[in-house]
Amino acid sequence: MTDRAETVTRKALRRGATLALTLVIASAAGAAVIGGRALLSASPADPGPVAPRTTVRVIAVAPEPGYTVTRRFAGQVEPAARIELGFEQGGRVTQVLADEGDLVAEGTALARLDTRALIPERAALQAELAALSADAELARLTLARQDALTERGFRAVAAQDEARLTLARIEAGMDATKARIAGVDVLLDKSVLRAPFAARVGARLVDPGQTAIAGQPVLVLHDASPARLRVGLPPDLAATLSPGDALAVEIGGRVHDARILHLRPDLDPATRSRPVILTLPEGAAPLFGETVTVVLRQQIDEAGFWAPLAALREGARGSWSVMALRPDPGGDLVQPVAVEVIHAEGARVFLRGALPQGARIIAEAPERVAPGQSVLVQLARAGE
Repeated sequence: MTDRAETVTRKALRRGATLALTLVIASAAGAAVIGGRALLSASPADPGPVAPRTTVRVIAVAPEPGYTVTRRFAGQVEPAARIELGFEQGGRVTQVLADEGDLVAEGTALARLDTRALIPERAALQAELAALSADAELARLTLARQDALTERGFRAVAAQDEARLTLARIEAGMDATKARIAGVDVLLDKSVLRAPFAARVGARLVDPGQTAIAGQPVLVLHDASPARLRVGLPPDLAATLSPGDALAVEIGGRVHDARILHLRPDLDPATRSRPVILTLPEGAAPLFGETVTVVLRQQIDEAGFWAPLAALREGARGSWSVMALRPDPGGDLVQPVAVEVIHAEGARVFLRGALPQGARIIAEAPERVAPGQSVLVQLARAGE
Protein backbone atom coordinates (compact mmCIF):
# COMPACT_ATOMS: atom_id res chain seq x y z
CA MET A 1 0.00 0.00 0.00
CA THR A 2 1.32 3.36 -0.84
CA ASP A 3 1.76 6.27 1.59
CA ARG A 4 -1.12 8.21 -0.02
CA ALA A 5 -3.51 5.35 0.56
CA GLU A 6 -2.48 5.12 4.24
CA THR A 7 -3.14 8.85 4.78
CA VAL A 8 -6.63 8.64 3.31
CA THR A 9 -7.43 5.64 5.48
CA ARG A 10 -6.31 7.43 8.71
CA LYS A 11 -8.48 10.50 7.96
CA ALA A 12 -11.53 8.32 7.38
CA LEU A 13 -11.01 6.45 10.68
CA ARG A 14 -10.54 9.77 12.56
CA ARG A 15 -13.82 11.23 11.18
CA GLY A 16 -15.68 8.11 12.15
CA ALA A 17 -14.38 8.23 15.74
CA THR A 18 -15.32 11.91 16.08
CA LEU A 19 -18.86 11.29 14.83
CA ALA A 20 -19.32 8.34 17.20
CA LEU A 21 -18.12 10.42 20.19
CA THR A 22 -20.50 13.27 19.27
CA LEU A 23 -23.45 10.87 19.12
CA VAL A 24 -22.57 9.46 22.55
CA ILE A 25 -22.38 12.95 24.15
CA ALA A 26 -25.69 14.10 22.57
CA SER A 27 -27.42 10.93 23.80
CA ALA A 28 -26.13 11.48 27.35
CA ALA A 29 -27.30 15.14 27.35
CA GLY A 30 -30.77 14.20 26.12
CA ALA A 31 -31.08 11.55 28.78
CA ALA A 32 -30.05 14.09 31.47
CA VAL A 33 -32.66 16.64 30.30
CA ILE A 34 -35.41 14.03 30.24
CA GLY A 35 -34.46 12.78 33.66
CA GLY A 36 -34.37 16.29 35.17
CA ARG A 37 -37.76 17.14 33.70
CA ALA A 38 -39.23 13.99 35.14
CA LEU A 39 -37.68 14.78 38.53
CA LEU A 40 -39.07 18.33 38.54
CA SER A 41 -42.53 17.13 37.57
CA ALA A 42 -42.48 14.54 40.32
CA SER A 43 -41.31 16.95 43.15
CA PRO A 44 -43.54 19.95 44.29
CA ALA A 45 -42.04 23.50 43.88
CA ASP A 46 -40.81 25.26 47.05
CA PRO A 47 -42.16 28.86 47.06
CA GLY A 48 -39.68 30.04 49.68
CA PRO A 49 -40.44 32.46 52.59
CA VAL A 50 -43.33 35.01 52.12
CA ALA A 51 -42.62 38.68 53.06
CA PRO A 52 -45.03 40.14 55.69
CA ARG A 53 -47.48 42.83 54.53
CA THR A 54 -46.94 46.44 55.65
CA THR A 55 -49.41 47.85 58.19
CA VAL A 56 -50.66 51.35 57.33
CA ARG A 57 -52.96 53.79 59.10
CA VAL A 58 -55.82 54.98 56.92
CA ILE A 59 -58.66 57.50 57.13
CA ALA A 60 -61.94 57.69 55.26
CA VAL A 61 -62.44 60.65 52.92
CA ALA A 62 -65.34 62.96 53.83
CA PRO A 63 -66.07 65.44 51.02
CA GLU A 64 -67.11 68.92 52.15
CA PRO A 65 -68.66 71.83 50.21
CA GLY A 66 -66.02 74.28 51.39
CA TYR A 67 -63.64 75.27 54.16
CA THR A 68 -63.08 78.12 56.59
CA VAL A 69 -59.96 80.25 56.42
CA THR A 70 -58.76 81.98 59.60
CA ARG A 71 -57.02 85.25 58.78
CA ARG A 72 -55.19 87.48 61.24
CA PHE A 73 -54.56 91.21 60.94
CA ALA A 74 -52.52 93.44 63.23
CA GLY A 75 -54.23 96.55 64.56
CA GLN A 76 -53.28 99.36 66.92
CA VAL A 77 -55.18 100.49 70.01
CA GLU A 78 -55.91 104.20 70.21
CA PRO A 79 -58.08 106.43 72.43
CA ALA A 80 -61.44 107.71 71.25
CA ALA A 81 -59.89 111.20 71.35
CA ARG A 82 -56.40 112.53 72.01
CA ILE A 83 -55.60 116.22 72.42
CA GLU A 84 -52.60 118.32 73.35
CA LEU A 85 -54.04 120.88 75.75
CA GLY A 86 -52.47 124.35 76.02
CA PHE A 87 -53.28 127.93 77.05
CA GLU A 88 -54.76 130.30 74.48
CA GLN A 89 -52.56 133.07 75.85
CA GLY A 90 -48.97 133.10 77.01
CA GLY A 91 -47.80 133.57 80.56
CA ARG A 92 -45.98 132.07 83.48
CA VAL A 93 -47.39 128.79 84.73
CA THR A 94 -48.03 128.92 88.45
CA GLN A 95 -49.69 125.53 89.00
CA VAL A 96 -49.96 122.18 87.25
CA LEU A 97 -52.72 120.34 89.09
CA ALA A 98 -52.63 116.99 87.23
CA ASP A 99 -49.88 114.48 86.70
CA GLU A 100 -49.26 111.72 84.18
CA GLY A 101 -51.71 108.84 84.52
CA ASP A 102 -54.32 110.82 86.49
CA LEU A 103 -57.98 110.27 85.64
CA VAL A 104 -59.78 113.62 85.57
CA ALA A 105 -63.45 114.53 85.18
CA GLU A 106 -64.82 116.99 82.64
CA GLY A 107 -64.24 120.61 83.74
CA THR A 108 -61.48 119.78 86.23
CA ALA A 109 -58.84 122.52 86.58
CA LEU A 110 -55.53 121.14 85.34
CA ALA A 111 -53.14 124.14 85.31
CA ARG A 112 -53.11 127.89 86.07
CA LEU A 113 -51.30 130.94 84.74
CA ASP A 114 -50.10 133.97 86.70
CA THR A 115 -53.06 136.44 86.79
CA ARG A 116 -51.64 139.15 89.08
CA ALA A 117 -51.63 141.72 86.27
CA LEU A 118 -55.30 141.14 85.45
CA ILE A 119 -56.68 141.54 88.97
CA PRO A 120 -55.74 145.26 89.37
CA GLU A 121 -56.99 145.97 85.87
CA ARG A 122 -60.34 144.46 86.74
CA ALA A 123 -60.50 146.44 89.99
CA ALA A 124 -59.84 149.68 88.10
CA LEU A 125 -62.59 148.91 85.64
CA GLN A 126 -64.98 148.14 88.47
CA ALA A 127 -64.21 151.54 90.04
CA GLU A 128 -64.74 153.24 86.71
CA LEU A 129 -68.06 151.47 86.36
CA ALA A 130 -69.09 152.63 89.83
CA ALA A 131 -68.25 156.26 88.94
CA LEU A 132 -70.25 155.99 85.74
CA SER A 133 -73.14 154.54 87.68
CA ALA A 134 -73.12 157.60 89.95
CA ASP A 135 -73.01 159.94 86.95
CA ALA A 136 -75.89 158.02 85.42
CA GLU A 137 -77.97 158.42 88.57
CA LEU A 138 -77.33 162.18 88.59
CA ALA A 139 -78.25 162.39 84.94
CA ARG A 140 -81.55 160.59 85.61
CA LEU A 141 -82.44 163.02 88.38
CA THR A 142 -81.56 165.99 86.18
CA LEU A 143 -83.65 164.60 83.34
CA ALA A 144 -86.61 164.12 85.68
CA ARG A 145 -86.43 167.72 86.87
CA GLN A 146 -86.12 168.99 83.32
CA ASP A 147 -89.16 166.97 82.29
CA ALA A 148 -91.21 168.49 85.14
CA LEU A 149 -90.13 172.04 84.37
CA THR A 150 -90.78 171.60 80.69
CA GLU A 151 -94.29 170.34 81.34
CA ARG A 152 -95.01 173.46 83.42
CA GLY A 153 -93.43 175.71 80.81
CA PHE A 154 -90.50 176.90 82.88
CA ARG A 155 -87.84 175.25 80.73
CA ALA A 156 -87.21 174.93 77.03
CA VAL A 157 -87.29 171.60 75.24
CA ALA A 158 -83.60 171.94 74.38
CA ALA A 159 -82.61 171.64 78.04
CA GLN A 160 -84.73 168.53 78.33
CA ASP A 161 -83.02 166.99 75.27
CA GLU A 162 -79.57 167.79 76.62
CA ALA A 163 -80.31 166.03 79.92
CA ARG A 164 -81.64 162.95 78.11
CA LEU A 165 -78.60 162.69 75.82
CA THR A 166 -76.23 163.12 78.77
CA LEU A 167 -77.84 160.16 80.48
CA ALA A 168 -77.59 158.08 77.28
CA ARG A 169 -73.89 158.92 76.93
CA ILE A 170 -73.16 157.87 80.49
CA GLU A 171 -75.07 154.60 80.08
CA ALA A 172 -73.10 153.85 76.91
CA GLY A 173 -69.88 154.40 78.85
CA MET A 174 -71.13 152.00 81.48
CA ASP A 175 -71.78 149.36 78.79
CA ALA A 176 -68.26 149.82 77.43
CA THR A 177 -66.76 149.41 80.87
CA LYS A 178 -68.83 146.31 81.50
CA ALA A 179 -67.54 144.85 78.23
CA ARG A 180 -63.96 145.55 79.26
CA ILE A 181 -64.59 143.84 82.58
CA ALA A 182 -66.05 140.86 80.73
CA GLY A 183 -62.91 140.73 78.58
CA VAL A 184 -60.74 140.61 81.68
CA ASP A 185 -62.96 137.87 83.09
CA VAL A 186 -62.44 135.89 79.92
CA LEU A 187 -58.68 136.23 80.28
CA LEU A 188 -58.93 135.13 83.91
CA ASP A 189 -61.00 132.12 82.89
CA LYS A 190 -58.56 131.20 80.11
CA SER A 191 -55.71 131.36 82.58
CA VAL A 192 -57.13 128.15 84.06
CA LEU A 193 -56.69 125.04 81.91
CA ARG A 194 -59.70 122.71 82.27
CA ALA A 195 -60.38 119.20 80.99
CA PRO A 196 -62.80 119.37 78.03
CA PHE A 197 -63.98 115.79 78.71
CA ALA A 198 -63.39 112.94 81.12
CA ALA A 199 -59.84 111.91 80.33
CA ARG A 200 -56.63 110.33 81.49
CA VAL A 201 -53.50 112.43 81.50
CA GLY A 202 -51.01 110.94 79.10
CA ALA A 203 -48.07 113.33 79.37
CA ARG A 204 -47.12 116.45 81.31
CA LEU A 205 -45.02 118.78 79.19
CA VAL A 206 -44.74 121.94 81.35
CA ASP A 207 -43.79 122.45 85.01
CA PRO A 208 -44.71 125.31 87.41
CA GLY A 209 -42.57 128.40 86.96
CA GLN A 210 -42.10 127.80 83.25
CA THR A 211 -43.28 130.45 80.79
CA ALA A 212 -45.60 129.03 78.18
CA ILE A 213 -46.39 130.70 74.89
CA ALA A 214 -49.88 130.73 73.41
CA GLY A 215 -50.83 127.32 72.06
CA GLN A 216 -47.87 125.49 73.59
CA PRO A 217 -48.94 121.98 74.74
CA VAL A 218 -49.01 121.66 78.51
CA LEU A 219 -50.76 118.31 78.96
CA VAL A 220 -51.68 115.43 76.65
CA LEU A 221 -55.15 114.01 77.35
CA HIS A 222 -56.63 110.68 76.28
CA ASP A 223 -60.39 110.25 76.25
CA ALA A 224 -61.48 108.05 79.17
CA SER A 225 -64.23 106.36 77.13
CA PRO A 226 -63.58 102.78 75.84
CA ALA A 227 -60.56 102.52 73.59
CA ARG A 228 -60.76 102.01 69.86
CA LEU A 229 -58.88 99.77 67.50
CA ARG A 230 -57.67 100.79 64.07
CA VAL A 231 -56.92 97.95 61.65
CA GLY A 232 -56.28 97.83 57.91
CA LEU A 233 -58.20 95.14 56.00
CA PRO A 234 -58.08 94.11 52.32
CA PRO A 235 -60.71 96.14 50.42
CA ASP A 236 -62.59 93.04 49.21
CA LEU A 237 -62.80 91.66 52.75
CA ALA A 238 -63.77 95.01 54.28
CA ALA A 239 -66.58 95.32 51.73
CA THR A 240 -68.29 92.30 53.32
CA LEU A 241 -68.47 94.02 56.74
CA SER A 242 -70.87 96.63 58.12
CA PRO A 243 -70.93 98.98 61.14
CA GLY A 244 -72.09 97.07 64.20
CA ASP A 245 -70.61 93.72 63.14
CA ALA A 246 -68.69 91.87 65.86
CA LEU A 247 -65.10 90.78 65.27
CA ALA A 248 -62.86 88.67 67.48
CA VAL A 249 -59.82 90.50 68.89
CA GLU A 250 -56.93 88.87 70.74
CA ILE A 251 -55.56 91.07 73.53
CA GLY A 252 -53.01 89.73 75.99
CA GLY A 253 -53.85 86.13 75.18
CA ARG A 254 -57.60 86.63 75.65
CA VAL A 255 -60.27 86.95 72.96
CA HIS A 256 -62.73 89.86 73.11
CA ASP A 257 -65.62 90.91 70.91
CA ALA A 258 -65.14 94.29 69.25
CA ARG A 259 -67.80 96.15 67.29
CA ILE A 260 -67.18 97.94 64.03
CA LEU A 261 -67.74 101.66 64.53
CA HIS A 262 -66.65 103.08 61.18
CA LEU A 263 -65.50 101.81 57.79
CA ARG A 264 -63.45 104.55 56.23
CA PRO A 265 -64.14 105.20 52.54
CA ASP A 266 -60.47 105.59 51.57
CA LEU A 267 -57.37 103.43 51.31
CA ASP A 268 -54.20 103.77 53.31
CA PRO A 269 -51.63 104.98 50.74
CA ALA A 270 -48.82 103.02 52.40
CA THR A 271 -50.49 99.62 52.82
CA ARG A 272 -53.32 99.92 50.24
CA SER A 273 -55.67 98.58 52.92
CA ARG A 274 -58.99 100.01 54.08
CA PRO A 275 -58.94 101.39 57.65
CA VAL A 276 -61.63 100.00 59.94
CA ILE A 277 -62.34 101.52 63.38
CA LEU A 278 -63.65 99.22 66.12
CA THR A 279 -64.80 99.92 69.67
CA LEU A 280 -63.33 97.69 72.35
CA PRO A 281 -65.27 96.54 75.43
CA GLU A 282 -64.50 98.24 78.72
CA GLY A 283 -63.15 95.04 80.23
CA ALA A 284 -60.42 94.74 77.61
CA ALA A 285 -58.32 97.60 79.09
CA PRO A 286 -55.50 97.57 76.50
CA LEU A 287 -52.69 100.09 76.47
CA PHE A 288 -52.84 102.91 73.96
CA GLY A 289 -50.46 102.15 71.12
CA GLU A 290 -50.56 98.41 71.83
CA THR A 291 -50.61 96.10 68.81
CA VAL A 292 -53.38 93.50 68.92
CA THR A 293 -54.68 90.88 66.50
CA VAL A 294 -58.03 90.88 64.71
CA VAL A 295 -59.16 87.35 63.83
CA LEU A 296 -61.49 86.92 60.83
CA ARG A 297 -62.96 83.63 59.67
CA GLN A 298 -63.84 83.53 55.99
CA GLN A 299 -65.90 80.76 54.39
CA ILE A 300 -64.56 79.56 51.01
CA ASP A 301 -67.09 77.68 48.88
CA GLU A 302 -64.93 75.11 47.11
CA ALA A 303 -65.55 71.37 47.30
CA GLY A 304 -62.82 69.07 48.60
CA PHE A 305 -61.79 67.06 51.64
CA TRP A 306 -59.45 67.38 54.61
CA ALA A 307 -56.44 65.09 54.96
CA PRO A 308 -53.34 65.02 57.16
CA LEU A 309 -50.34 66.80 55.75
CA ALA A 310 -48.38 63.57 56.22
CA ALA A 311 -50.71 61.83 53.74
CA LEU A 312 -49.30 63.79 50.78
CA ARG A 313 -46.79 62.21 48.45
CA GLU A 314 -44.77 64.50 46.21
CA GLY A 315 -44.52 63.62 42.55
CA ALA A 316 -42.76 65.00 39.52
CA ARG A 317 -42.90 68.72 38.66
CA GLY A 318 -44.53 69.75 41.93
CA SER A 319 -47.50 67.39 41.63
CA TRP A 320 -49.06 65.76 44.67
CA SER A 321 -50.91 62.52 45.26
CA VAL A 322 -52.38 60.42 48.04
CA MET A 323 -52.23 56.66 48.31
CA ALA A 324 -55.76 55.25 48.21
CA LEU A 325 -56.72 51.67 48.99
CA ARG A 326 -58.53 49.43 46.52
CA PRO A 327 -60.27 46.32 47.88
CA ASP A 328 -58.93 43.02 46.48
CA PRO A 329 -59.64 39.37 47.35
CA GLY A 330 -56.04 39.00 48.49
CA GLY A 331 -56.12 42.20 50.62
CA ASP A 332 -56.17 45.99 50.20
CA LEU A 333 -54.01 47.20 47.34
CA VAL A 334 -52.33 50.62 47.18
CA GLN A 335 -53.35 52.91 44.33
CA PRO A 336 -52.02 56.49 43.84
CA VAL A 337 -54.58 59.26 43.19
CA ALA A 338 -53.54 62.73 42.01
CA VAL A 339 -54.78 65.62 44.19
CA GLU A 340 -54.51 69.40 44.27
CA VAL A 341 -53.66 71.27 47.46
CA ILE A 342 -56.24 74.04 47.97
CA HIS A 343 -55.46 75.20 51.50
CA ALA A 344 -53.01 74.29 54.25
CA GLU A 345 -53.76 74.73 57.93
CA GLY A 346 -51.25 73.48 60.44
CA ALA A 347 -50.86 69.71 60.17
CA ARG A 348 -53.75 69.24 57.73
CA VAL A 349 -54.54 70.24 54.16
CA PHE A 350 -57.69 70.72 52.14
CA LEU A 351 -57.44 68.73 48.90
CA ARG A 352 -59.31 68.39 45.65
CA GLY A 353 -59.21 65.03 43.86
CA ALA A 354 -61.26 62.26 42.26
CA LEU A 355 -62.08 60.34 45.42
CA PRO A 356 -65.63 59.23 46.26
CA GLN A 357 -67.36 59.48 49.63
CA GLY A 358 -65.87 57.00 52.09
CA ALA A 359 -62.71 56.31 50.06
CA ARG A 360 -59.76 55.34 52.23
CA ILE A 361 -56.32 56.89 52.02
CA ILE A 362 -53.08 56.26 53.87
CA ALA A 363 -52.83 58.83 56.65
CA GLU A 364 -49.05 59.01 57.00
CA ALA A 365 -45.78 57.99 55.38
CA PRO A 366 -47.17 57.07 51.95
CA GLU A 367 -43.62 56.66 50.64
CA ARG A 368 -43.32 53.40 52.62
CA VAL A 369 -45.56 51.59 50.15
CA ALA A 370 -45.57 51.17 46.38
CA PRO A 371 -48.47 51.19 43.90
CA GLY A 372 -50.10 47.76 43.71
CA GLN A 373 -48.69 46.64 47.06
CA SER A 374 -50.97 44.68 49.41
CA VAL A 375 -51.17 46.21 52.90
CA LEU A 376 -52.79 45.67 56.27
CA VAL A 377 -55.20 48.42 57.37
CA GLN A 378 -55.27 50.22 60.71
CA LEU A 379 -58.05 52.83 61.00
CA ALA A 380 -57.19 56.31 62.25
CA ARG A 381 -59.24 59.43 62.95
CA ALA A 382 -59.02 62.30 60.46
CA GLY A 383 -57.58 64.64 63.09
CA GLU A 384 -54.74 62.35 64.09
